[in-house]
Amino acid sequence: MRRYWDFKFPYQLNATFWCYCIFLVGFNFRFMRKIAALTLLLFTIISCSNEDDFGLESTQFVFSEQKWELTKMTGSFENSETTGSDMEWQEYYIFSPEGNFLKSRTVGEVVIEAIGTFEVVEFENDVEHYLELTYDMDYDIIGNCTGDDKEILIYRSSKMISSLWMACDGPGLDYELSKN
Repeated sequence: MRRYWDFKFPYQLNATFWCYCIFLVGFNFRFMRKIAALTLLLFTIISCSNEDDFGLESTQFVFSEQKWELTKMTGSFENSETTGSDMEWQEYYIFSPEGNFLKSRTVGEVVIEAIGTFEVVEFENDVEHYLELTYDMDYDIIGNCTGDDKEILIYRSSKMISSLWMACDGPGLDYELSKN
């Protein structure tokens, strides 16, 4: 009866052949390990570099004081767009380089002002870019869908931003850059 450990190769292989095989396996293993380490290092460097610049190459984020003025209001009904002095109110934002903002709204002769901080944000799986405004207290002129102290503006271009208040039946508000 023959057992599996009694099996003999049909060819007699000498010690030189086995030494050569071990050398090749060892050499290839060291070589492949170096290639893998180099590939991993290169992948890490590439994935950590950030050339995105918020995806808004045309929008200036290192800025002096910027003033954005309300130029158009849109209602939820068709052909309900108003501009200029026909709008229900006049409004503007002033954004400072320190991350602070002032919002001013004029209704008739009454001027209401609100202040807070802002930051440029991106949301996951969204190519658009936003300004998230956080007010320092509850103001009547905060336009949002959540009723809290935050307001979100979306960049339409380097010279236009819009409020997201319209997403929940608020007016559509478009602002243009008037002072940079």
